[in-house]
Amino acid sequence: MLREKIIRICLLLLRLGMGGFFLFVAGRKLFHLDQLQATIDRFALFPEAWGHPLACLGVACEMVVGLGLLFRRTCAGAALLGSALTFTFVALFVQGWIRGLSLSCNCIGVEREVTSYPFEVAWRLGLFLLMLVILWNSCRKGKTYFNVTRLDFSEM
Repeated sequence: MLREKIIRICLLLLRLGMGGFFLFVAGRKLFHLDQLQATIDRFALFPEAWGHPLACLGVACEMVVGLGLLFRRTCAGAALLGSALTFTFVALFVQGWIRGLSLSCNCIGVEREVTSYPFEVAWRLGLFLLMLVILWNSCRKGKTYFNVTRLDFSEM
């Protein structure tokens, strides 16, 4: 009983912490959209005209994930979107590293030079795994917010 309660509290803190993290990062990126756009353009995966819309879309998605993780009813969808976002960030970072790009990351809203690629990839994979834990927890059986009653009309 106590063990289950501790696990539930830890998962709640993880969910709220990740929600706060996504909101914090989105807020910082919101004030530096030009740097985020330059980072997207530097990866050279999309035409330059797509830089600003992709930067705005990324910040909006991070805000949706952050707000969604704060509430139990929207946690599963937010965790799914957050997992997709973190996996995309990992994939973009790894492909830039493989292509030999000199990367400066704008991942937490401030531009900084990346010096240790294995550490950066491991850090992003850790965030991805935490999002998968939140997704798993939000999709477990037995976590319903209302009781479903089966109606039997066979005798009518």
